[in-house]
Amino acid sequence: MSPDHARPSRRRWRLGLRTRATIGFGVTGFLVALVLAAVTYFVARGYLVDEREQAAEQQTYVNARLSRLALRATDPDIRGLLASFGGGTASDSVLRYRGESFSTSVSSGAGALPPDLVSVVNEGHAGHQRYHDADGDLRLAVGVPITAAEASYFELFELEELEDTLGLLSRSLAIGVLGAAVVAAGVGRIAAGGLVRPLAPVADAAERIADGALDTRLTDVDDPDLRRLADAFNAMAASLESRIEREERFAADVSHELRSPLTAVAAALEIIQRRQDQLPPEVVEAVAVLAEKVDTFQGMTLDLLEISRVDAGTASLALDVIDLQHLISRVLARHNANGASITVDDAAPTHVSGDRRRLAQTMGNIVDNASRYGGGVTAVTVDAPAPGLVRIAFDDRGPGVSSDERDAIFGRFARGEHGVRAGASTGTGLGLSLVVEHVRLHRGRVWVEDNPHGGARFVIELPADSW
Repeated sequence: MSPDHARPSRRRWRLGLRTRATIGFGVTGFLVALVLAAVTYFVARGYLVDEREQAAEQQTYVNARLSRLALRATDPDIRGLLASFGGGTASDSVLRYRGESFSTSVSSGAGALPPDLVSVVNEGHAGHQRYHDADGDLRLAVGVPITAAEASYFELFELEELEDTLGLLSRSLAIGVLGAAVVAAGVGRIAAGGLVRPLAPVADAAERIADGALDTRLTDVDDPDLRRLADAFNAMAASLESRIEREERFAADVSHELRSPLTAVAAALEIIQRRQDQLPPEVVEAVAVLAEKVDTFQGMTLDLLEISRVDAGTASLALDVIDLQHLISRVLARHNANGASITVDDAAPTHVSGDRRRLAQTMGNIVDNASRYGGGVTAVTVDAPAPGLVRIAFDDRGPGVSSDERDAIFGRFARGEHGVRAGASTGTGLGLSLVVEHVRLHRGRVWVEDNPHGGARFVIELPADSW
């Protein structure tokens, strides 16, 4: 994995703002539409049922009144009377007179009447009742007592039409609820997009700053609600740019100012070392330790100067055609790693275009890192992962690099867990950070992975001839 890539976020996974707004609007629209649909259904249902019952009661009372008049006759024609009850709402009539029952339909005889309603009418009270007949159909029965003639009149009404109407109403409302939820979700999506869209320039500006364009600023912010955010962002970017410039200038100035006294100290130590045969043994040992520390200090100073040039944007490449295998051999020899094997794949380019000094320092830093922490480089492999690319892998025999540290070790003044143990190394922690900068200048990438044979494998991938 390349150190240029951001480390995976450990935060809990969450839905995006647009998705949450879409779901929120959709659920809200669904609930509101559901409540309105339920209220509409029950209000409409109550109204339709009341209207149906009132119409049925009115018709039954009229027919009962006619039945009372007809029953005053000495020999009333009951069947003709019931047959004359036509028009109005479709219904079946039942007339109970002197212990006999007469009806307009065989299926609507006295046995089809609800017992509870019959009892109420027999007590001299009018009433109505909804019930299910033998076929399971919903019906409405209305009964009226005809006390003067010792009779009672019932009328049975079918409610299938009312049920169909209510069913159609419920299905229409259900479709409306779903449609409202979809429309609300769409509105939420559009609204969230309108809220997020003005923030896109902020994200773009932050990415440019992260890539090194510290002078990036937000401009032309007309929205008064976002103007404060833009002003705060620009102030933060300006403060960050100023602070980084001060730190870079400080590092460059300090490194530059240290070179002269360090050079003088190194020259003095060199003179002392040439005459160490004239010094007591304990002084010779102290001078050797001092020389080692001065050499480390000089290397760190040069590394800081190099990094300062990269940060300031003044670092440039002196491009040349390089014999890759010859350069690797020289680097290994310079860092006392002659025992490492070099394998070049047949498909790999033999020459690359690059800065000889920077590539040599890059490889040297990796070899030196392997010597300090990985038991030394055991093998170097050169291959071509794709046309126009060359990959150089350095294997060592050390403990390897844990996955949690594979990005961190490329940071400045950073060393892995193995490197910070007491006495493990006298390194400064700048070597691998310089590797990253030099490889980035060559438009390549570098990472560390497991060595299949044990240990770590540092990999450099560069364009072969795209300059």
